[in-house]
Amino acid sequence: MASRFVGIGLGLWYLGAPFIWGYPFGFLWWHSVVLGGAILVVTISFNLGINRISGWGLIALGAYSMFSPFLHAYLSNAQALFNDLVFGVVTVGAGVAMGGAGIEYSDEAAAAG
Repeated sequence: MASRFVGIGLGLWYLGAPFIWGYPFGFLWWHSVVLGGAILVVTISFNLGINRISGWGLIALGAYSMFSPFLHAYLSNAQALFNDLVFGVVTVGAGVAMGGAGIEYSDEAAAAG
């Protein structure tokens, strides 16, 4: 169940990335902040008990993060490209782990109840 903490860490990373990498204020800045906020919302919803859908949400957000440099044409910004590709892959992995943990948790709750 450590995936819940990985998701929170990823959301905080995306929120802090504009300051760490020094993105200029504009699209990249807001893109990272909105993506981090969405990851936090999905992860917190997992912690509150919405299990299976939260994993899929993180997978979708991670995939969007990986494809966004190509979709929004900011391939020339090396920091943003690296950040979105690498942490997009990590976000997809956390989503897969969270989905598996959600299925396992719901099976345990059904057996106990």
